[in-house]
Amino acid sequence: MRKSALFSQHLGRNRKPQQASLLPYFFILLWAVACFVFFQYFYRHHLAYQEQNQIFLLTTGYARSYFQMPAWLSCLAGDFITQFYYYLYAGPALLTLTLLTAGDLVRRSWQACGLRRGAFVVAFVAMTLLAVLSFRHDYRLASIISVIGGAAAFLTLKFLSGRNIAIDILLYALAAAATYWLFGYGVYILLIFMLLDAIFNQHKKDTTSYTKRLAPTLFALLTALILPPILSRNCYHLPAKVAYTYPGLGRFSMPNFELEKQFAIADDYFFGDEVAVIKRVETEKNPSELYKYFYNLVMAKRGQLPDVLLKFQPNNLGTFYSIGPETPRLIISNMHELYWTLGDMTFAERAAMMANVFSPQNRNVRMMKRLAEVNLVTADSAAAEKYLRILEHTLAYKKTAQRMRQSGPVYAQKRALTNAQDTLRVTDNLHLVMMELLDSHPNNAVALDYLLCSDLLLKDIANFKRDFDRYGQALHRPLHALYQQALCIYLAGTNAPQADWQQYVTSPDVLKQFMQYNQYRGSQAFKNTYWYYFDTAKTPER
Repeated sequence: MRKSALFSQHLGRNRKPQQASLLPYFFILLWAVACFVFFQYFYRHHLAYQEQNQIFLLTTGYARSYFQMPAWLSCLAGDFITQFYYYLYAGPALLTLTLLTAGDLVRRSWQACGLRRGAFVVAFVAMTLLAVLSFRHDYRLASIISVIGGAAAFLTLKFLSGRNIAIDILLYALAAAATYWLFGYGVYILLIFMLLDAIFNQHKKDTTSYTKRLAPTLFALLTALILPPILSRNCYHLPAKVAYTYPGLGRFSMPNFELEKQFAIADDYFFGDEVAVIKRVETEKNPSELYKYFYNLVMAKRGQLPDVLLKFQPNNLGTFYSIGPETPRLIISNMHELYWTLGDMTFAERAAMMANVFSPQNRNVRMMKRLAEVNLVTADSAAAEKYLRILEHTLAYKKTAQRMRQSGPVYAQKRALTNAQDTLRVTDNLHLVMMELLDSHPNNAVALDYLLCSDLLLKDIANFKRDFDRYGQALHRPLHALYQQALCIYLAGTNAPQADWQQYVTSPDVLKQFMQYNQYRGSQAFKNTYWYYFDTAKTPER
């Protein structure tokens, strides 16, 4: 019995260290699951934004372009991985794996410096800091890979060094230069571990002085401080501040869930999920300008724009924007959708080019797709092929380019509604563009509703009446109650004869409501009518 008890105690003592060693890995697993869940279910549209704002081409010429900047390996690897964010679940999974790799290499480097305690804590902190930096939409995966590269360079250097002080000095300096060339600011991760190794990694039989052990590190530090400004001036043409921190240290911020919602509705619209767009907007208490912009586009396609024009105040049709330095970035990025829907290919092409100019590194893949579509509609095959060939050299959009080539009838149908007027303009007045579209094709229902609804939002009743008389009868559809309400204002204001009332106000209910409204003008009971909007709402700025 005594031997059995002692044997049990011995087993118990042996189990405890094993359980303790597994605990950090358990927490790492929990952290990885939490990271994946957060970026997949709460933040995945930020990752989709990063994917769409780059075009990774599988060509040698494109790969060579990375040598024009420092950290070419970080940027090449980061952008190559980022292209897979296009696929469902891939973005959060790849980001989580990258963060875990960074944490593991930081842990191993910390331990290689002789600092056995706290290695997992340091790894947790490093992974968490990098994850927090990833909350920003402009933080590149290349920045995380630079940390991985710096830690990996230290582990490699640790394996190769330590044989001769003179050789170490040369080796450390070359390692610093190579690490900056490959991983940019990752060289400073290398230097941090070099310093920790020189200070703390002492051995009992090591009689080398601190000075001699620090000498290689100081040479590496000197190389890392001098090299970036020299290269930035002579090779990379970057400001010194940017050269030191390339490809970007990032900035700490809280998760921006409002921006995530803006990205989400843009993605829904891009992938043609109109039901999701409608659901997002109608369940939002205070829809943003971008929400209302996409909502109106969807409803206009369905012929229901007059039904929802007064649903939100102020509303946003997008027809009062003029692309310039004051235009919100998200509107610039999506303005081409309005011109495309209306049918003006000249302005759609211009807006797509402007959005591409304002995108990071001018490489927005969605703008490439739109530019190809515009030229397919206008039958400019040479220009279309230029953009289609770009898409064909990507992994995610290769099949998209092939489908676009086979969609001739779809683009021919779109061509039937394009602007046939002179498109050389000195202004981007969208009112004139919509008039030209309707002069070219009077059956363009979307352009007509946008034209008339824009007049109504501006309370420009005279122009509304003129536009309605010029274009409104061509579609041969029942006159919407909203338009009849606006015509009541015009007819009453001009003391129109009874014959005009009978011609324009065909609904007895509208006429009856108008008479009631005149008795209780401004009453909340009529808040869903155009008369109430005309009397109480603020006119949007053009």
